[in-house]
Amino acid sequence: MKYILSIALLLFAATVYFVTRPQPDFEVGNVRMDVEPVEDTREVEINPEAARDAERRAIMETEFEKLKVARRNLELRLNRLKAILWGKKITREEGDAINDQMKNGYALLKYQKLMGAYTDAEQISAELAQIEFINNQLKEVEERYRSERQQQ
Repeated sequence: MKYILSIALLLFAATVYFVTRPQPDFEVGNVRMDVEPVEDTREVEINPEAARDAERRAIMETEFEKLKVARRNLELRLNRLKAILWGKKITREEGDAINDQMKNGYALLKYQKLMGAYTDAEQISAELAQIEFINNQLKEVEERYRSERQQQ
C-alpha cells in the first residue's frame, strides 16, 4: 500500500513539475508586439453567381413564408369545417364531395416539404396555389354550412 501511494505521489509531483516549469526560451521581461502595416486596400470581389443565388434564396424565403401561412390557414379551416359538420345530416353525394376536398387538404398537410426540398420559387408558388385553391373550396363549404346554422 505504501509503495502504491508513494508511486502515485511521485507521478503527481512529476506532472506538476512538467506543467509548471518555465520553458527554456521564455523571457519574462521581453514581451513585444510586432505591428505590421495593414494593407487591405484591395476591393472585395462580388461574384455575380453568388449574388444571383442570394437573390433567388431571398425570393424563395418570402414565398416559403407565404406557404407556411397558407398551410396554417388550411389546417385551421379543416379543423373548423370538421367541427361545423360534426353531426350534420347531408346527402351522400355532397358528403363524398366534401370528403374528397378535405382528404386533398389533409394530403397536402401530411408530408410538408421544407424549404430545402424546393429548387426555385416557382415550385413553392405551385404548391401555394394548390393549397389556396383547396382552402377557397373549403371556405365556400364552410360559409354555406355556417349560414344554414345561423338560419336555424
